[in-house]
Amino acid sequence: MRTIRLGLLLLSLLASGGALTAQLVVYSFGSSAAPTSVASDLSASVFSGSLGAPTTGSGNPTYSAGSGSGYFTATTWTGVAPGTNYFEFTLTPGSGYGLSLASISFGYRASGTGPTAFAVRSSADVFSSTLVSGTITNDSVWHSTGPLSITLSSQAAPTTLRIYASGTSNNLGTLRVDDVTLSGSVTAIPEASTYAAILGLIVLAGVLLHRRRMRPAG
Repeated sequence: MRTIRLGLLLLSLLASGGALTAQLVVYSFGSSAAPTSVASDLSASVFSGSLGAPTTGSGNPTYSAGSGSGYFTATTWTGVAPGTNYFEFTLTPGSGYGLSLASISFGYRASGTGPTAFAVRSSADVFSSTLVSGTITNDSVWHSTGPLSITLSSQAAPTTLRIYASGTSNNLGTLRVDDVTLSGSVTAIPEASTYAAILGLIVLAGVLLHRRRMRPAG
């Protein structure tokens, strides 16, 4: 029984990747919209957006832990939640690897007529459900969301994340973001033969254990 339990535990660890959460991607917009840092076995696209002609800007974000090197900005944030505007970027795990996300954080500054809410969605379900959402303080001051928990597991295909915003009082509302950071893990995906071999060992261990128990005493 102990052998079977150990085997099942190993299968569970393989399925989850057995990896620890770590920082995967950071966009700090020092001189471009390209990622500032990217974890091994992962690639990340440039940061972009939908309507509003997003561009990198210069400035000095002053919120706690801000990089102070620049920001990404857009106007014309329209629509009810989650809104029709968004910032987006795509994460692509290397061949044979799976991407799991655990949290996202970013700094933001919204103008007085800017968005009052945000929602993060992904291409994993064609942007139909919200991974995490929250309020935006539109007082023209820099704020930080802090780490926000999200759950997105074992994505082998390129995955696009979108930060939607909504609740503007007019279409001139502005939203800036900085230090967009994703944490999670990138782990090797075991081949089917690996699972089959371990399952075979579990079955064999069960048979041997059963025979041992059925053997007459003495």
